[in-house]
Amino acid sequence: MAKSDKPRQSLWSKALSPAASTARLTQGPIGEGLLRLTLPMILGISSSLLAGLAETYMLGTLGSEELAALGFTFPVTAALMSITLGISIGLSSVLAREVGAGDPQQMQRTTTGGLLLAVVVMILITGVGLVTLTPLFSYLGANASTLPLVIDYMQWWYVSLVFMAIPSVGANALRATGDARVSGMLMVAGSALQVILSPIFIFGWLGFDALGMMGAALGNLVARGLIAVLTIYLLGTRYQLIRFAGLTVPFLLSAWQRILTVGIPATITNLIGPLSSGLIIALLAGYGQEAVAGFAIASRIEALFVIPLFALSASIGPFVGQNWGANALQRADYAMRLSFQWSLLWGIIVAILLALIAPHLVSYFDSNPLVLSTAEHYLFILPISYGAWGVIMMTSAIFNALGYPIRSTFMSFIRMLVIYVPLAIAFNHYFGMLGIFAAAATANFTVALIGFFWNRQTFKPLVAVVN
Repeated sequence: MAKSDKPRQSLWSKALSPAASTARLTQGPIGEGLLRLTLPMILGISSSLLAGLAETYMLGTLGSEELAALGFTFPVTAALMSITLGISIGLSSVLAREVGAGDPQQMQRTTTGGLLLAVVVMILITGVGLVTLTPLFSYLGANASTLPLVIDYMQWWYVSLVFMAIPSVGANALRATGDARVSGMLMVAGSALQVILSPIFIFGWLGFDALGMMGAALGNLVARGLIAVLTIYLLGTRYQLIRFAGLTVPFLLSAWQRILTVGIPATITNLIGPLSSGLIIALLAGYGQEAVAGFAIASRIEALFVIPLFALSASIGPFVGQNWGANALQRADYAMRLSFQWSLLWGIIVAILLALIAPHLVSYFDSNPLVLSTAEHYLFILPISYGAWGVIMMTSAIFNALGYPIRSTFMSFIRMLVIYVPLAIAFNHYFGMLGIFAAAATANFTVALIGFFWNRQTFKPLVAVVN
């Protein structure tokens, strides 16, 4: 990495090595730079997914009521994670462009402001969540046997929200500087700690009381707390991205406004998917609980195969943002086009692979013919559109990174609520269950075309001016 061209900032450059002293992503081969960001994210996302599966398995061994109680928490936890992710995306968008522009003190104050924003928002949400536990989950359908279990779990899960937000925002700040390695390690370390600590509290190992559902949440709380402390230490010492000097109230409010300009639409975008999926599950329920079970199995398998797409979408934003901020527009444009190509290639590979092995995979989860049939049909139809889904992810991430978050929200709204849900209802009427899955694929292809041409129309003329 090149040394700083400002001798007076030698201490700054040394402290920030290897990530934040220069816009790393504006230099070197483009494909290599994207891979350097993406590979640690694949590892981090995979570890988080596996930790969630491990928690589900452990609570499932306690009984069906514990598993049902955990199921009731999914919509709420997904919504709250979307808020954290929205703030993280907002900070990453603002910070990547500042890194590209090369203003270290601005970067420090912006990162500090983003962390403070996350802490304030999560404290407020925790307070509201704790006083609304019983009415909220009663409304969602928890009964006398599952509601106490939900409360045992969620009261500690709410307390851990702040500690969840700090590593999430911190990891996105590091990716915005071009360092995905440490952010990926933080994700892996948090997941590993959760898997190690949760059974100690759930089952009462090492002399602890067996706490069941409460133990799962406590394991999560301790793991998140330790990773939050580590994140603050790394940001404050090794990377010197935390700076309170000069953090005036006007600057803080300005930083929050810039972060939330992207963060609020990003949160809404992330919430549209789960809400729409709930409507689709209601349609599948008309074919019996077995159909819903098959959908759940297929969704878990799908999550494993689209991890590279999610990882690439988390990487393309900082990469394009840094280069755009540094006025390296041709380099940013090439990275955009490369991400589209990689998405389509991965989609083709996965579609062929799942067409061959899906029946074998789903047989590990259940033996009921309707469950297996539903999962197999899903994994035959939907993967055809995974490449298109990847293009949508890339386009949304790029728009967020460059300060056009409303476009990402609009695309998500069109895909899920304007195309997917109405088509699913209509196709279900005429073609049955297969029509529901075909509607999802149709929505992916349609919005991918919209997103691609919108991206080209927006950025290609700007690059042409530079040429």
